[in-house]
Amino acid sequence: MRDNNIEPITDQYWTEGNDKRHSQNPEPSGKIKLMCSYCSDFYGSVLWDMSLSTVKSVCIAWQKGLRRVWDLSFQTHSRLIAPICELLPIRDELLLHCVNFINKCMSSENSVVRTVSYHGVFLRHMFSLINANAIFCCNYLDVTLSHICRINKQCVWLAHKQKVILPEFDKINVIKELLNVKCDFASVPVLDLADIVYSIEFLCTE
Repeated sequence: MRDNNIEPITDQYWTEGNDKRHSQNPEPSGKIKLMCSYCSDFYGSVLWDMSLSTVKSVCIAWQKGLRRVWDLSFQTHSRLIAPICELLPIRDELLLHCVNFINKCMSSENSVVRTVSYHGVFLRHMFSLINANAIFCCNYLDVTLSHICRINKQCVWLAHKQKVILPEFDKINVIKELLNVKCDFASVPVLDLADIVYSIEFLCTE
């Protein structure tokens, strides 16, 4: 899909994300659930060219929405935002949607759909969008193309945990606990609000 077909989606996420951020529900986790429910309609995204820079723009817009829900510094490392919210990164979600679509096409009961999609993925290298997306997704998820059918949400979560969450497990947990204190869901008597805010910003940006 062309760049100019993806750009309006970025604007839509900015608008809808801000609407949910200003929801009457004061609890950040509640606002995140609203964002996931009302701002996650990725219909048609399986037809995007996942290598386009505009797909990254959609991901950035989504991350900014999550960052604002928790009122995190704009300098917060992007890799930390999804783990703090206990979500998969939006890029991983989009690629998973794409892979699921490709696998469904290759296992379709319709012989024409099944044959054409299989031919596009494994035989017409880089001559079809489905092949380009299959290769891009497999490279991103560190899976060989011949094993694309093995990709599911569980293995994507596992890869995300190994690459992002586990190396910074302690930091992510401390940030989450401090955010709960900041939002009055927990308390740390020895720290005042200014200390909490400073600690969160330091951990998110160091």
